Amino acid sequence: MFSERQQQIVETAIKLIADKGIQNLTIKNIAFEIGISEPALYRHFGSKLEILKAVITNFQIKMKPALEKLKESVNSLNKIESFILEHLKIINLNPDFAKVIFSEANFQNEEDLILKMNNMMKQSHKILETIVQSGQKKDEIRSDINSLSIVRIIIGSMRLLVTQWSMSGMIFNLEAEGKQLSDDIMKLIIAE
Repeated sequence: MFSERQQQIVETAIKLIADKGIQNLTIKNIAFEIGISEPALYRHFGSKLEILKAVITNFQIKMKPALEKLKESVNSLNKIESFILEHLKIINLNPDFAKVIFSEANFQNEEDLILKMNNMMKQSHKILETIVQSGQKKDEIRSDINSLSIVRIIIGSMRLLVTQWSMSGMIFNLEAEGKQLSDDIMKLIIAE
């Protein structure tokens, strides 16, 4: 989707935001980090806003394998476990994403970015809610809890775990903690 140079610009933007904060994300700083002129950068992206939209798109692209992996799972509980573990695995491999994507303050002042982030979240919620509802119909997942509440418990717990991991300087094993989280969520939602 992105050219090689565009990908380099996006990755540099992610690194700058993660290391120095969104306030230091400027065309000048990105160009300096890459070693190109500002006009050269503008040939690939027309504005900082376009770069930030590309950051979100890049996150969605990186997360696609996690969603594809859901197709391999047999039942709803396996799909939920896969959803949790595969997302955390990708974040673990791309730690700067945690500092950028999970800090919505980075995007709150731009309506286009809010809309793009909101759409991304809605897609994840919809996928997960469909899995939960299917599991409830098959008596795999408790039906005495609203499916949307289960989705919020799962995604909220994942988000908290990633935030704690990121803010701690990544001192614990995200994937191992994610496995424990997944196991505990299963205990809460499994039908009896």
